[in-house]
Amino acid sequence: MSANPSALQSPMPHLVLQVPAPSRLDPALLEHIAAQLGARAPQAGEAAAAQAGAVRLRDVGVEPSAVRALLSPLAEQHGFDWALVPDGRRLRDFRLLVLDMDSTLVNMETIDELGSATGMKARIAEITEAAMRGEIADYAESLRRRLALLAGTPESVLEQVWQRMQINPGAEQLIGAAHAAGLHVLLATGGFTWFAERLQRRLGLDSIRANQLDIADGHLTGRTRGPIVDGAAKRQALLDACAELGCEPGQAIAVGDGANDLPMLGAAGLGVAYRGKPAVQQAADAALNHCGLDGVLRLFEDA
Repeated sequence: MSANPSALQSPMPHLVLQVPAPSRLDPALLEHIAAQLGARAPQAGEAAAAQAGAVRLRDVGVEPSAVRALLSPLAEQHGFDWALVPDGRRLRDFRLLVLDMDSTLVNMETIDELGSATGMKARIAEITEAAMRGEIADYAESLRRRLALLAGTPESVLEQVWQRMQINPGAEQLIGAAHAAGLHVLLATGGFTWFAERLQRRLGLDSIRANQLDIADGHLTGRTRGPIVDGAAKRQALLDACAELGCEPGQAIAVGDGANDLPMLGAAGLGVAYRGKPAVQQAADAALNHCGLDGVLRLFEDA
């Protein structure tokens, strides 16, 4: 079958390779990868970037399936992240950044941590893991089951969890760069407004979509108020934000780790799995397993 002339004229994709500081990319490994993929080896300036832990190999000349077959085992062996990206992709061409909260923006699953005070963490975590792997298809039902185990938990436990919560590496750099490039930053989470609102104030997030815990007489009732924010609601939050901003979903970046993030990652122009479950990594446009959230910025030529 003859080739499509327009396809032959289209720009060839680039390959972004990166490792977390203070690690460095091995020049010999980069040369090997470039040769295998028919890509241009790093030039002088790009070699300097490699010394900083990131490099862009331009004009990859093989199919994405061949790139994955070569790089998946190498990335695991050598501890680097990789992504195929279009030529000329710029951060400032996007208008929206959507972040998941639990295990993406922050270092914990908050509902699991709430279970610590009542001895329910193991039972709740088991349901959480099954939901994030996609083994429980109905996220709303999984949340109801977990929350029911928290009925009677003192409201003071929320503050204890907040004090233990840590922002994941690179998050503040990513948010800062997104704001500098003119993007709106939305936190869309199946977690709770109690935490999301505090993160919004701390990090300067523009908007949030989250579940509201029902609290009565200083204790959690084991229920939420209002509709549950599941995967479909996260996707709708992305679409609603795009409508308000007057942009297309293709101008949105979404970052998440679990099965309930798949709808919003699929709707976005760029979907990134951060320490994602296997199914999420397979579906995402890029995966960060070693670098921090600022690794998202290396996927653009102007960030």
